[in-house]
Amino acid sequence: MADAARKLANGKDFIDFQTDPSRYRHWKLTVDGDVATLAMDVDEKGGLFEGYELKLNSYDLGVDIELADALARLRFEHPGVKVVLLRSAKDRVFCAGANIRMLAGSEHPHKVNFCKFTNETINTYEADGAESGQSYICTAGGRRAGAGS
Repeated sequence: MADAARKLANGKDFIDFQTDPSRYRHWKLTVDGDVATLAMDVDEKGGLFEGYELKLNSYDLGVDIELADALARLRFEHPGVKVVLLRSAKDRVFCAGANIRMLAGSEHPHKVNFCKFTNETINTYEADGAESGQSYICTAGGRRAGAGS
């Protein structure tokens, strides 16, 4: 099934990149002084498109949109944060990486743009460390694979 035939979930007509922590379905952001925690808790039924589940904290563009938003908020709304702990809110699994069923059903342009968006989000970690002094520490206590490791 390709993107042209694939429908966005929840009757949406377009991919919305505007979000905020009160609308996150996949991440929990907490700030306590100079330490923040980003807990990955992917909603299995919260895929951006119909036709797949986000099992084992796998991710699609919707998960990445929330992560990118959280990173920007940490840098610009919470400049006093020095350490960001990335962890899973699920037992025995950190992240299974990109959702294989989402990728299998996507047309090439969506795959390319998904990968580009994900890479740009990951590059933010490095930039934040060099430019804002925020360091990211992953506390993976379970299975991890692919880009999710």
